Amino acid sequence: MVHALEIAHGLLGENGRLLDIHPLGEPPPIQVRLGKQIHHAGWLREEDDYIEYEQANNAINKVIEQGLFALEREGTFSFTAYADSLTDFQSYLENEWKDAILEELVARRIEELMHSLERAPEIIMQELIRVNRLRPLP
Repeated sequence: MVHALEIAHGLLGENGRLLDIHPLGEPPPIQVRLGKQIHHAGWLREEDDYIEYEQANNAINKVIEQGLFALEREGTFSFTAYADSLTDFQSYLENEWKDAILEELVARRIEELMHSLERAPEIIMQELIRVNRLRPLP
């Protein structure tokens, strides 16, 4: 990753900026909304325990330490996925998050909650995303 950032540094002009956007690397919580109530069902896991996000943070820190970039601004935002059924949620994960692990216990908890008498139950997964704006240094 550091090598890719070094190449990006060479491609950016003095007025260029590099935006780094990646998840924080914490398992996102999975909740079920029943009316106005939110019920925690569990967390989503990844096969590699989110290691690539730690590697991305380390690479950013390395090029800052090397004096290639200066951190201009950093922040976080929430990316939220919604699903109307467990099947839809599993389909989303299968198509968009290949190394996701939805544990059986969490899936059963979601199903239990979704079978409530409440109208229009909804599955909610919220992932925290980090965004950094970097300025190349000469």
